[in-house]
Amino acid sequence: MDPDAPLGVQGAAQSTGDSVRNWVASFLTYLDLRLRLLGLESKEAGLHLLVLALLLVGALVFFAGFLVMLLVFFLYLLTLIFHWAWGWSALTCAGISLLIAIIVGIIFRLRIVKPVFPTTFAEFKRDREWLTHKTKEAE
Repeated sequence: MDPDAPLGVQGAAQSTGDSVRNWVASFLTYLDLRLRLLGLESKEAGLHLLVLALLLVGALVFFAGFLVMLLVFFLYLLTLIFHWAWGWSALTCAGISLLIAIIVGIIFRLRIVKPVFPTTFAEFKRDREWLTHKTKEAE
């Protein structure tokens, strides 16, 4: 090829194999760059999720401590107001806590049964039916 030839003439002189090779090389370079970007972003996302998980665990631990202190306060309040013995006050606190836990468990059970993405699953079902119908027509 003539190095002094205009760019349009050089491109026309390339063979099909060179064009395919250049296209594949460009595609692989593009893919390599995208995978590197994905790797960098996944490291950042992983660190972000780790920090969020640690913050969540910390919040849950402090909330559990709050609940324990609240129960101890209710125990103290029951012994102070009703002048009951410590054991009977503790039993009453435990019964109230059990009742609240059962109510929350029932509400949780009712909420978890509800599907999370009903519209998406309905679309998937329609797509599956459409694909089944198209496959049967093709046969």
